[in-house]
Amino acid sequence: MTQHILLVGATGMFGSRIAHFLLQQPDVHVRLMIRAAESGDKQDAVRAFVEAGAEVVEGDLTDQASLDRATHGIDTIISAVQGGPDVIIDGQVALAQSGARNGLSRILPSDYGLDLFEATPGEHLMFDLRRRADEQIAATGIQQVNVLQGAFMEMFAPGAGTFDYQAGTATYWGDGNQIIDATSVEDTAQMVAHIAADPSVDAGKFAFAGDRISILDAAKVIEAQTGRTFQHHPLGSEAELRVAHAQALNDTANPFSSVMLAYQLYMLTGQTNLTGLQNDRYPDVKLESFARFAQRALPHAQTA
Repeated sequence: MTQHILLVGATGMFGSRIAHFLLQQPDVHVRLMIRAAESGDKQDAVRAFVEAGAEVVEGDLTDQASLDRATHGIDTIISAVQGGPDVIIDGQVALAQSGARNGLSRILPSDYGLDLFEATPGEHLMFDLRRRADEQIAATGIQQVNVLQGAFMEMFAPGAGTFDYQAGTATYWGDGNQIIDATSVEDTAQMVAHIAADPSVDAGKFAFAGDRISILDAAKVIEAQTGRTFQHHPLGSEAELRVAHAQALNDTANPFSSVMLAYQLYMLTGQTNLTGLQNDRYPDVKLESFARFAQRALPHAQTA
């Protein structure tokens, strides 16, 4: 039986990869909801998806009528939206409510990350927003599958912050030995497409991880891949990180200033590490290890 899937957020970096893999699924009709203002290279991407078989509808998370049109005849919604409370809570809840009016079966909210359900309320703004959204979505009666893949491996890539490839430094809190769940964007998108197309998936958490690796182990892989030695710059202990995080939480002028520190806190403590991994549910999806990711995505060592 054909599954009718609506993807919201398909023109973003992550959403576009979900769309790519979704269009490869058998017995799936793909509908993409895009804003009328999408332009430039995003229009080119949308045209490519249409050529690959996607249906495109214009809609906006603030426009109930457009949401009702977008969710009509849909079995499953994939949300790949990003933003503040107006998007993560108000927009996603409005989307779910529209789906409920149209008899939708389930939704994959934009939860992708560490296990936000294990986070301490009030410590991580974005986790708090997503939990509040999930609670309100649950009130609609729609089943939700909460996809959790840990950190994106891309956090170790150039420009992401942990490793400064120009300066040759690795900066982190703690001793660098805490194990972190991590999956590449590409593998996460592929798994999301499979989950959405599989009506037998149970509601609730669906966790997977391409690798479990510490900062120090990641540094060894990166050094071997790039042929460079990275100097380690620990920023302080867990106690010192908690002080810095508490100070950031009190910065009311910038409510997002504490978010990165909260991510680092949870990666240091392991509080939001994943459990019950379903890595092997889809045999055709071979999740890449961090070493394989490094070979594909990081600069290669220079040889004489």
